[in-house]
Amino acid sequence: MKKQFTISGGRWIGLALMVIALCFLPIGQGLAQSTTAIISPSSREVDVGATTTVDIRIQNVTGLYGGEVHLTFDPAVLEVVDADTGAGGVQIQPGTFLQADFVAQNVVDQAAGKIDFAISQRPPNEAVSGSGVFATVTFQGKASGTSAISFVNTILSTQGAEAISHSTQNGSVVVSGVTATPTETLVPTDTPTPTDEPAPTDTPTPTDAPAATDTPTPTNTPTPKPTATPSGNILGNHTVRSGETLYCIARAYGVDPYAIAAQNGILNPNLIHPGQVLKIPNKPYTLPAGRTCPRQFNGDDDDKDCRWYHTVVAGENLYRIGLKYSVSMYTIAGANGITNMNLIYVGDVLCIP
Repeated sequence: MKKQFTISGGRWIGLALMVIALCFLPIGQGLAQSTTAIISPSSREVDVGATTTVDIRIQNVTGLYGGEVHLTFDPAVLEVVDADTGAGGVQIQPGTFLQADFVAQNVVDQAAGKIDFAISQRPPNEAVSGSGVFATVTFQGKASGTSAISFVNTILSTQGAEAISHSTQNGSVVVSGVTATPTETLVPTDTPTPTDEPAPTDTPTPTDAPAATDTPTPTNTPTPKPTATPSGNILGNHTVRSGETLYCIARAYGVDPYAIAAQNGILNPNLIHPGQVLKIPNKPYTLPAGRTCPRQFNGDDDDKDCRWYHTVVAGENLYRIGLKYSVSMYTIAGANGITNMNLIYVGDVLCIP
């Protein structure tokens, strides 16, 4: 009995020491933190006519390479201050967490109270981890009230086009004060002076004022455009296959992957889907060495190098196709940018040099 009591007592002492050690651990240590897109700070206060800024922050992320956010605000209470007056429309300010190498979308719709923003890095920049500012929005108070700043949709992705699971936390801006209308009352104080002059014949001149009413409207009409515009010179169409990325497709045709994204309205160049039909623009670009997708068509410049074109059918491989045309399978692979000799797809159109 005494021996049994000693062992039991030792166990209790061990448990007690563990409890004491846990009490002195920093709060949250050892607990995994999830990735979150937040409005920071969560609440702001501003007077009518004054401005305030809020950050769109990404917290606790690993391997972030691109992302897009879609936000809403109350246009009756707030408006966004343009971060780039030299460009058409109204934009927000990209943050410092990611390099805005490719700006797929930066659009503010003041009337609807919408913000659409999407950026991605480009090689040789590497993915980032941790926490940081994705973008900054400067608001100006229009009228007293409270406006929620809400995430409608968000996408975060890695360089390998994998979506990063995350949550979101909305924010709000409280506008206080009364709209400063007294400034308009100062204008009529100048009007009594013309009433002392009996010269109403000068009144026809204000008839030219309606022309001035046309000038304010163009200031609202410019619609923001993406920084990259589609090209009219299309080399051909490429259907995305499982496992393909914009980078390996771009290597196949020697073009800029971000030009492909702009041409096809892809907001996040790291996210494409099997079955998408992409127009390949004639935007030559040399990427660093890497995986190259099989070409699905050949441009006009390649016609002189291709004696035949062969459409792959079920059961074929490069070796059998080479025998058919008396051409080495390695020559065919090189002409079509094929890096894996054992991987070709039914329906591929191969150049036979």
